[in-house]
Amino acid sequence: MLDYARISLLRAIPSMYTYKLTRIVFNNGEEIQPGNLTVIIGPNNVGKSRTLKDIAQQSTKRQPLPGVIVNDVEWTTPQSLQELREAYALERYQDENNNWLFRTLAPELSKEHQTNASFWSEEQQISSYLSNKPLFAEHFGVAMLAFITTEYRLQLVKEAPSSAHERQEVNLLQALYNAGSSLETDIQELVRRAFGKTVKLDFTVPQRLLLRVGDDFSSIPPDPRDARQLMQQYEKFDDQGDGIRSFVGITTALLATKRNVILIDEPEAFLHPPQAFRTGEFIAAQATSQRQIVLATHSVDLLRGILSKTSDVTILRIDRRDKTNYFNVLDPNRLRELVNDPLLSSARVLDGLFYSGVVVVEADSDGRFYQIASNKRRNNIDLYFVNADNKQTVPRITTLYRDMGVRCAGIVDFDVLNDSAEFKRQLEALEFDEKAIALLLTIRDKISEVAKELPPDERLEKVREQMTTLLSSLEQLQGKAFASDNEAKSEKEKILSQVERRAREIAASTKNWNALKEQGRAALPIKLQSSFDDLWRECSQKGLFINPCGELESMLTSLGIAYTTDKRGWIARALALLRALEVNDNEYPWKFIKSIQEYLAGTEDNQ
Repeated sequence: MLDYARISLLRAIPSMYTYKLTRIVFNNGEEIQPGNLTVIIGPNNVGKSRTLKDIAQQSTKRQPLPGVIVNDVEWTTPQSLQELREAYALERYQDENNNWLFRTLAPELSKEHQTNASFWSEEQQISSYLSNKPLFAEHFGVAMLAFITTEYRLQLVKEAPSSAHERQEVNLLQALYNAGSSLETDIQELVRRAFGKTVKLDFTVPQRLLLRVGDDFSSIPPDPRDARQLMQQYEKFDDQGDGIRSFVGITTALLATKRNVILIDEPEAFLHPPQAFRTGEFIAAQATSQRQIVLATHSVDLLRGILSKTSDVTILRIDRRDKTNYFNVLDPNRLRELVNDPLLSSARVLDGLFYSGVVVVEADSDGRFYQIASNKRRNNIDLYFVNADNKQTVPRITTLYRDMGVRCAGIVDFDVLNDSAEFKRQLEALEFDEKAIALLLTIRDKISEVAKELPPDERLEKVREQMTTLLSSLEQLQGKAFASDNEAKSEKEKILSQVERRAREIAASTKNWNALKEQGRAALPIKLQSSFDDLWRECSQKGLFINPCGELESMLTSLGIAYTTDKRGWIARALALLRALEVNDNEYPWKFIKSIQEYLAGTEDNQ
């Protein structure tokens, strides 16, 4: 396994003065103190990328544009210019007109930035430049911070001219050249692990630098004059796909520059999930006490890669509702639980952090149905559907999301009311007080009494009738003559499928709650229906939505699809019908979907 930490130490920044961001203040007055690694996540279009742009503006501009997400940024400042120069080997240069200039690679790492440096020798003036935030940002912040944007990502290691003078770095390839061959070897190993090929810096022509890509460069002579013709046989890196160009751009920026603060927008851009995961691993190792990284990502794979390497990370989730931003710092240990827990990991619960709302359901078929219905009713809501595998796990997952500031709802079938202890656990997870729980359990008990009204003799008689019908079908098949063996096989397979379906129906008919599972609220007496409505309203206001139709398979009976225990057959017919239906908020399933969408949008009206 590649030792990312060792690679990080190779380019450790001197341990004297260290430029670091110490405070970020957001537009609602909330603030964070960023650590070594800060990861900004959240739904689309909530301001993740804008946050990085605001930080870069505040940290590198004398007159930054007004912040949209970030109102203020603070950082460490050196005691003197000498301390700053010793820490970063900063030098000024005299041009042909005898003007003193400070030259450095601009924060975007794609061009040179020049600023007046004549005041460096004037102690009083330099003191004001160090203590004044706008002046420090303009003259020195540009050399302390790198901002790797999606706009310039693919240009970072593009073919570029060689340095015009010693130690000049007007592009990232010059920085790579100046860093030496050992660092290039580390980058080669990273690229080989991620893409199965490697890269090499070609400086065989004195006037230009470019990367070549291939499987093996071991036969290339060390003298550039001898290597020129051989190097030309390898493909130019600039002609490769966006994924490898993005990956090499990020790794080179992190390893070849001496910037203490690195802002990265969407490191996963252009990468497949496995490479995004490895990029996350690499970035986690690069964030140290000497290098601070702040990134914004849409990728759960990149986040998994980071969490697999470190828990020393600040996870900031940004959300936006009604033009107002909300900021939540998440517990990294809780996130590692989502990654490492077999059930939560297989359900891809972590993915929900990147959506504006999450709906937790009992089964995979439920998720498919509700997601298609939700998208059809309103396709501009960014919702994620999670399969909890059973109703008992629904409160566990919804609690996890709520703890992390994610708006979420749980959907359970009517028979969540079947077991008093289980329903109480659901209510406790919703943080009802004891008085409210007692009231809701009283309603549940009344509903349970209705479910037990069918005597055992009647249930046994119903089972007998169903089994008689099933046995009659088998007897008819036994005496039937078939034209061919293929026809006989086909008919018998059909009967076996019917036996499987009818066996499930017979088993269901033995249970007390069968009528309520099939009909839900409609199976209750009129007076008790009103009590159920009160219970439903209280639970829905807390984010628990009980299917009033019974089970999912009961929701389309008025539209021609009868209730059945054959869930696979039902979902196939239901999804086909759903796509052809017109949305009508006065009928199911739209009425139910509407209540969930309004709750997640914060506009519920459960009257």
